[in-house]
Amino acid sequence: MNRVTGLLLVALRRAAAGLLLLVGASFIIYVTIRSAPGDAVDAITPMGTPDDLKQKLAAEFGLDRDPLSGYVTWLGRSATGDFGESLVVAAGEPVMAVAGPAFVKTLALAGVSLLAAGLLALLGAMLLGDPSARQQWLTGPLYFGTAAPSYVVAVLFTQGMNWFVHAFVEQGGYETPVWYPIPIASDSAMPYVFAGLVLLAGDGLYMDYLNTVRAELNALRNAQFIAAVRAKGAGVVRHIARNLVVPFVSAFASRLPIVLGGAVIVEYVFTLEGAGYLLLEAARERDFPVVVGLSVLFTVTIIAVGLLADVVRAIVDPREVARGG
Repeated sequence: MNRVTGLLLVALRRAAAGLLLLVGASFIIYVTIRSAPGDAVDAITPMGTPDDLKQKLAAEFGLDRDPLSGYVTWLGRSATGDFGESLVVAAGEPVMAVAGPAFVKTLALAGVSLLAAGLLALLGAMLLGDPSARQQWLTGPLYFGTAAPSYVVAVLFTQGMNWFVHAFVEQGGYETPVWYPIPIASDSAMPYVFAGLVLLAGDGLYMDYLNTVRAELNALRNAQFIAAVRAKGAGVVRHIARNLVVPFVSAFASRLPIVLGGAVIVEYVFTLEGAGYLLLEAARERDFPVVVGLSVLFTVTIIAVGLLADVVRAIVDPREVARGG
């Protein structure tokens, strides 16, 4: 079996596993609907919903059929991207028309924050080198400062930034920023920058990333094949960089769910109209089609990024193909 065929087999195997995982996640969502106490349609619609809308919603989710055939019907509609229409937050609009643009914002926020954390972790690993007792004066405060949940960091950051602007900008007679006070709806990009910093600094993300990258980098520096490359007088940067790709991509994929989860609350704190903010609003308003659509988008993205990480690992590391992925 040649390398190209092996890569295709790895990709197909991972895609099949991801598809099964997606079907399983969607089935759990569907069963949750069916298991709601009382009438399932009444449980997922606001009070005063017209009967014709309830009947339409029941048909869309297959709630007017037995569980198995109803799930198959709902899955068939969802597979084409048709999750019905919003009930409350954008009444009458297709769910994907509402959820899609919001999710792109959230994905960009989470992706950039995670990439920044990875690059800063790589820089920190290069500067710190091998662990030593003298470094604890630096790593100790970093552990403590980044251990708080992202929503706690968001609240503290908001209060601190508002105090700073009020005390040193507003009271100083200077013009206040358009995004002040936080949270306030504005066209400024600064709330997104603040949210990215909060995601980077919360949930122990940075130190977790730093420890992973640092361990891999130090192991590579002390590896026998790197010593052999040095003995030949050749540069080792290219070899180290190539072997860091796999752990770097794997770390990105494994931490994306954490960052996306943190973005849900952080967006709400900063009033950023992304998928997290929309998800909480839809849940509060019991706009179930929007909740389901966003949940599936989150699930698909996590599975797709994991699949991409597996394919990259198979491309960079031939051993993945040799042992069947």
